[in-house]
Amino acid sequence: MTKISHVGAVLTPEERLARRRLILRDTVSLLTLFLITAILFILTFLLHRSFTDHEALLGSRWKNRGEKALHAGNPQAAIESLRSALAYVPSRDTEIDLATALAEDGRTQEAFAYFNTLRQASPGDGMINLELARLAARQGDVPLAILRYQSALDGTWHENGYERHRQVRLEMAGYLISQRQYDKARAQLLIAASNAPTSDTAALIHISHMLEQARDLPDALNLYRSVAKRQPPPAAALEGAGRAAFNLGMYRVAADYLGREMASSAAVSLPPAAKAADQDMLDTANRVLLLDPAGDLPARVRAKRILADRYLARARLAACATSRSTSPQLSSLVGRWSQIPNRITVYQLEQKPDLNQTILQLVYDTEMTTAQVCGPPTGDDAILLRIAQNPGAVEQE
Repeated sequence: MTKISHVGAVLTPEERLARRRLILRDTVSLLTLFLITAILFILTFLLHRSFTDHEALLGSRWKNRGEKALHAGNPQAAIESLRSALAYVPSRDTEIDLATALAEDGRTQEAFAYFNTLRQASPGDGMINLELARLAARQGDVPLAILRYQSALDGTWHENGYERHRQVRLEMAGYLISQRQYDKARAQLLIAASNAPTSDTAALIHISHMLEQARDLPDALNLYRSVAKRQPPPAAALEGAGRAAFNLGMYRVAADYLGREMASSAAVSLPPAAKAADQDMLDTANRVLLLDPAGDLPARVRAKRILADRYLARARLAACATSRSTSPQLSSLVGRWSQIPNRITVYQLEQKPDLNQTILQLVYDTEMTTAQVCGPPTGDDAILLRIAQNPGAVEQE
């Protein structure tokens, strides 16, 4: 009967040596596998890193080319470059640049769709809403343009927040003016004026000019005058205040500011057309002040002016009636003039304030009616018509 050896039997020296060699070989094989794996991992990582860096480099190059083309006014080339940049490195800034290039290339629908997609991801982004407002304005969608302008004002800006908000507000106001929505434009401009630093002269003058465009002459005049108080007063503020006052019929104020402007050193460098226009307004304002029978004048001086104005108005009526003899308005004026004595002295007018007012009102009515019936007057009749349109404003300070 064969004897079975126990498992725990003692190994012979040859068996122990063979066992050690087996363990050593397996260990070397395992370490070799680990080393090969590590080397492959490192090589793969380096290759991926190199490929990624290369993609990033190519994306940056295409993006720079696209931005340069966009700034150079070549949106078509910018579109191609920016699309290549996005193929290598997707980026929100690049997408915004691409949408902007599409808009500048006249591809409004594509740009609108692109910006709308961007807005879905960032509904509060000021820049995206501003571009959508511009596109809506270009498409003639006024309500949407105003809505997106407001969204841009309420949105966030990544840099120069105050300056960008003011630019958007003024751009929105300009758009509202172009749509003749003057009340809404005026509201935006007054907010811009209140938010502008008092030291920012250029901004305040620009806002004043836009208030004129929005047909808000009183606020424009007040803002111009506040800037003109600075020393030395900016020539643009003097000119703007004079022009606004002139258009409001405040000829004494207009003469003051325009006179100061024309006497300043800045008047020398004015463009000839602008200088001529300002000088014409100044001459007209001064002539108005010479013909206006202001209530604070000495009685004799005022009476003399009323008599001179009476002579001008009656001559204008006679000339107009000759060409429009059948006009009922002119017939009414002729009847009213017939009730005024033909011979009136300065002394009589000094003693009869009521007659002063009667003649003066008739002068104003004559100039306004003849302008309607026979067309715009010239010379001093045109000056009298200016006074007649708003007598109370002429001497207003």
